[in-house]
Amino acid sequence: MARAYIETYGCWLAKADAEIIRQRLGLVAVERPEDADVVMIYTCAVREDGEVRQLARIRELAGLRKEVVVAGCLAKLRPYTIKSAAPNARLLYPSEVEGGQEREMKVLPRYEGGVIYTVPLQVGCLGNCTFCATKYTRGGAGYVKSANPDDVVRHVKEAVARGAKEIYLTGQDVITYGFDMRWRPGWSLPDLLERILREVEGEYRVRIGMSEPWVFARFADRLLDIVKGDRRVYRYFHLPVQSGSDRVLRAMGRRYTVDEYRELVRKIRKTLGEFAFVATDIIVGFPGEAEDDFWESVKLVEELQLDKVHVARFSPRPFTEAAVMPRQVPDAEKKRRSKILSEVSLRVARLRNGLRVGSRDVVLIDEVDHGLVVGRASDYRQVVVKRGHGDGLIGQYREVQIVAAGAVYLYGDIVE
Repeated sequence: MARAYIETYGCWLAKADAEIIRQRLGLVAVERPEDADVVMIYTCAVREDGEVRQLARIRELAGLRKEVVVAGCLAKLRPYTIKSAAPNARLLYPSEVEGGQEREMKVLPRYEGGVIYTVPLQVGCLGNCTFCATKYTRGGAGYVKSANPDDVVRHVKEAVARGAKEIYLTGQDVITYGFDMRWRPGWSLPDLLERILREVEGEYRVRIGMSEPWVFARFADRLLDIVKGDRRVYRYFHLPVQSGSDRVLRAMGRRYTVDEYRELVRKIRKTLGEFAFVATDIIVGFPGEAEDDFWESVKLVEELQLDKVHVARFSPRPFTEAAVMPRQVPDAEKKRRSKILSEVSLRVARLRNGLRVGSRDVVLIDEVDHGLVVGRASDYRQVVVKRGHGDGLIGQYREVQIVAAGAVYLYGDIVE
């Protein structure tokens, strides 16, 4: 059986897709490219700086003179550029993950061990954002393709029975799950989540992936009721706002207002409590973003006390409307704004995490990160419980007393 070294860039959907390809091709994963027969790079096309780094890595790995497979969104967006970096590379587009020319969502990754099982629910997005190149690499605007709920439940049930403790429900926009089959009962994210919690026995936790706010709002009441009623679902939501300025949101093609986003965050915390974790993404330096627009984003982070903010400088991408918009913001100004917002976001995160000090929670210990044994609290916050190698703790639930907090981690003592 051929051995494969795999590097994956980008989202959790990319990680799941890379695993499907590896399993479909019958490859055994190895940790070093030198030990591999096949080197696969699963790429991301979201940002220009990421593209530069990935192309450099593709050139480096191609120099090993192994069989090279370049898959994912950048393979579709930049095929000729990749071929110039690695002429003998085999390209696999996102639509070809399952082996055919179109993605049918009929193949899900098999669980092969570990704490986390990632299951891709859907591909596609109902939006048409002016900055997004992914709509050209994973299906056009408004395209959604969903996995059969019977297949999802079956795979999750098998994974939990074999030892999985965390179930990541992922996709391009998971809240749109089932929109392609919405005329059929049971094809929505709340329906699927209820089925998993009802039919899959065992001790596990579910993390819901990224959702567009305007679609999430349609399902919020029912989804929040499900989460509130079952502690197996993390009190965690990734809802990208992208800007705190309505004017910029309109230019981006986003389908909600800042006030609508405010109300959504407030509803989450009113229903689930103030510790409910809301992560978001914000782009700074979008074409035409004035200084006042930028400070609206800063004020929104402070007002809503957003738990985690991924700050990205606007990156013009091929074939997108935003790439050719007038009033492009200079790189130096993007860098300045990014620094300011990142500092504010870390300060807010530190304050939010500090509210947990003195509390107790049941933590699922799921990784060792640079010598730190780390778990997830019920709201998905990362909790450092000790230093070392895990010592058999990985995959265990432990009651933990939170004793300190930083911007990224909580720190806790295991209650014996």
